[in-house]
Amino acid sequence: MTIDDRLTTCGALWSAWAERGRAMTDEQWRRPTRLGDWDVRSLYAHAAMWPATLAALVERVREAEPAVPTAAALLRFFNAPDGIAHSMREQTATSASEDAARRSTGQLVEQFAVNGPQAIADARRLGPVVVDYFGALMPLAEAVSIGVVEATVHLLDLLNALDRPAAEVPAEGLAHTVAVLVQMAPPVDLIEAATGRGRVGVFPLLS
Repeated sequence: MTIDDRLTTCGALWSAWAERGRAMTDEQWRRPTRLGDWDVRSLYAHAAMWPATLAALVERVREAEPAVPTAAALLRFFNAPDGIAHSMREQTATSASEDAARRSTGQLVEQFAVNGPQAIADARRLGPVVVDYFGALMPLAEAVSIGVVEATVHLLDLLNALDRPAAEVPAEGLAHTVAVLVQMAPPVDLIEAATGRGRVGVFPLLS
């Protein structure tokens, strides 16, 4: 999948987030989610950080070779037992709750409806460049892949909380997320587990 394809997929996912955000009632914004103490508003605030992240990445182009080649490689590193997905879990939860309290629902939706499309347009103009993804030099296309995975996984969380069908997730987002997850898994262990042969625990791959 090219960077243009990935940006198009990201746009479709963010459009789904914006559409669902506009449709939610006050009661739905307060619903609990399957993510610990997060309510829908906190979940939405966490996901809404990504349009701003992409906007920041387009300002961090580097004339260098990527040190991290793929989204899967970085996510595998982040989600290792001692990775930041675990060590920063409480900080991430706190930040989401603070963002949720600080912003109106309209401002949260605006991240997906207005800021997201602008960041995608800016990224599309850059093409296949290398960016500094919070200290990791990687192809912009691979950074966008992380955004696709984040938007897809958390959109499933949102729909679950709202009792909406998972089929509302754009198919291209699901397909790309599956492809990244497959790359994250040890190949033999994944094959053995998927065919009912292996005894090695493969999942979860993402926290």
